[in-house]
Amino acid sequence: MKRNDDLVREDMNKEQELPASIRSAFDQSYAQIRKQSKKKTKKPWLKPVLAATAALALSATVLLTNDEALAKFQAFFGFNDSGIEIAAVNGDVQKLAQTQQAENITMTLENLFVDAYRFGLQFTIDFEDISAESLNRIEFEYQLYDAKGNKISALISDTKPYAGKQVFSGEDFKLADVSDNRASVEMIATANQQEVPSLEGARLEIETIHISSKEGDMKSVNGHWKFDLTSPTIVKHQYIANNKVSGITLNEAVVSNGSMYITYTIDEINVGETIAHDTALINDKGEVFYAQGNTFKESEKQTEISLVFPYSVRNEQQLLSLKVKDYEQLNLVKKKE
Repeated sequence: MKRNDDLVREDMNKEQELPASIRSAFDQSYAQIRKQSKKKTKKPWLKPVLAATAALALSATVLLTNDEALAKFQAFFGFNDSGIEIAAVNGDVQKLAQTQQAENITMTLENLFVDAYRFGLQFTIDFEDISAESLNRIEFEYQLYDAKGNKISALISDTKPYAGKQVFSGEDFKLADVSDNRASVEMIATANQQEVPSLEGARLEIETIHISSKEGDMKSVNGHWKFDLTSPTIVKHQYIANNKVSGITLNEAVVSNGSMYITYTIDEINVGETIAHDTALINDKGEVFYAQGNTFKESEKQTEISLVFPYSVRNEQQLLSLKVKDYEQLNLVKKKE
């Protein structure tokens, strides 16, 4: 059951476009991921399936017995992400509580989530210009470095030079809680083309914070907020196809702490960005999961699609299926070790 304050937060979290001057600072893939994350409702092409978009399945193996466990459980609740929720219950979200101050803004990195395919951050931001009445959105630009100082990924304005790797193809931001002079901000980034490298000893550097109001005003603050990261134990299980579906070839299916990566080839072209909305992961309870991000590569007659779903390795279901619009269901089973 949702509390009144949860409903208020959901209302505040509704997506609105940024002003053109700021929107151009964020790359195209980031904008695509935001659009994909807006709607996870029943699809008309999925009528035979019980389309109950999966909420938290309390079949987890760890009970909440103390304040720290409860805090981890509550992390990232702004996203209503079943994969990360179950990962949090099982101790896969790390509480860091690191604080940095610059330009009269105090940022505290409260919680960190990372698995093989996604990267999540939860910040508390203290700033006198934050208003519970008018705040609409907070986003930030960052660069991420590994323990040796090599760049792993970044989300920065296209006016800034960047020559490093780009592991993440998109970032999504949510306001989780707001009061005057304080806000809780969550970010989840998705890696659609390669696994997330080890973040043990990694460094996160926030360079710019964008604060937008409901009236459309935007304030951007440049500074340096640096945080040291650690890497949890990453768990992965591979799935294989248990049947053949004409027109679809499963290339890889791997489930991690809070994410499932699936890449398949379809005998079509021009499916473009709609393919994420036309593909669903279904467990043996009939619960349906939609991808948080996707990439695709077209050849002459085929398209290779890579998707990341909010599904946890901690789930007890052994049987899964992949349903692509207008195709038969592809059954997935866990590969024997």
